[in-house]
Amino acid sequence: MQMKGGIMSYNYKKEYAKWKKWKDKEEALLKHYDVPNKKILELREFDKYQFNSNRRFVRNQNTTKEQYFSTIPSYDKKEFNNVSDILDSIEDEALYEYLKQEEPILLVIILLKLQGYNIKEISNIIKVPISTIYQKISKIKKNFHDF
Repeated sequence: MQMKGGIMSYNYKKEYAKWKKWKDKEEALLKHYDVPNKKILELREFDKYQFNSNRRFVRNQNTTKEQYFSTIPSYDKKEFNNVSDILDSIEDEALYEYLKQEEPILLVIILLKLQGYNIKEISNIIKVPISTIYQKISKIKKNFHDF
């Protein structure tokens, strides 16, 4: 955490550097005790997920901060390479929980749409009928009104 005008702000690069340093030490210790690489990789993925979950929580936990109300919208285009990137970019906790519990195929459709694919291309990629894709998009649009 870093002070910015008397307000604590989350410094991702600094926190990630601390996490990575801790993780590297842990992995060295696990290797020393002959833990299989597969288990070490699984643990890394789990810990990375936890780190990102914590980051989302800490970054969004206090909506009464002065900076929350004076934030200027950013129109920078974000790059989404996987479903986790989409979930990591969601700032609304209720929306995040809703999407996290949705069918994985819906999140893949959203990902491909964000990457610029049209519905026909998405249908060919994921081998799902176009009508099913439209139904899933319709479902999420309907439920978005609640957020």
